[in-house]
Amino acid sequence: MIVIGLTGNIGSGKSTVARAWRDKRGALLIDADEIGRLVVFPGSETLGELVKHFGGEILQPDGSLDRQRTARLAFSSPENLQELNSIVHPAIIRTINNELRRALAEGVRAVVIDAALIFEFGFDRSVDAMIVVDAPREAKIERMLARGRMDRKTIEQVLDFQMDPGELRKRAAWVIENDGSLEDLEREALEVFDRLAK
Repeated sequence: MIVIGLTGNIGSGKSTVARAWRDKRGALLIDADEIGRLVVFPGSETLGELVKHFGGEILQPDGSLDRQRTARLAFSSPENLQELNSIVHPAIIRTINNELRRALAEGVRAVVIDAALIFEFGFDRSVDAMIVVDAPREAKIERMLARGRMDRKTIEQVLDFQMDPGELRKRAAWVIENDGSLEDLEREALEVFDRLAK
C-alpha cells in the first residue's frame, strides 16, 4: 500500500487534486476537513469542549457547530487557535489512524491523506511521499471567497496562521502548481499520481 500525504493552504486546490486521485485512479481518500466536521457532531464530547471554551454562540439553532463563527473566533488570536486545535486535533488524528489501519487490513492499493495541517498532525512521518499544491495568494483568497464560507479578513487570517508556502515546498517530494486551468491542474495531478504508483 502506498500512502500519499497531500497538503496546501486553503484555496490552493488540494481538494481538487484529491478528488481526481480518488475518482480517476481509485485511491482511498482520507479527508481531514471532512473528519473535522464529523468529530464535532451535536452531542459529541469534542463539540462540548468547544462550547466550554468559546461559548454557546458558536452553535447553530439546531445545536450543530457554526463553522464560520468558530473560525472567526479561533483565528482572532494565537491562543484561541491553539485551544481549538488542542480540542479538535486529537479526535481527527485518532480517526485518521483508524482509517489507515482499516485500509491496510483491507489491502487498499493507494491511500491519500488530504490535510492542510498534515505536518502539524505529524502524519508526514506516516506517508511514503508528501505532495504540496500551491497557488498565488490572491488566487487562494478569490477561490475561498467564491465558496461563500468566509469573508476576506478571516481567509487572510487563516492563511497567515497556516504554514508558509515556501516551507511547505521545502518539505514536499512534489509541488503541484495550480496557476492555470482546472484541466491543467487535474492533468498534472494524475501525472504525479501515476509516477508515485510506479
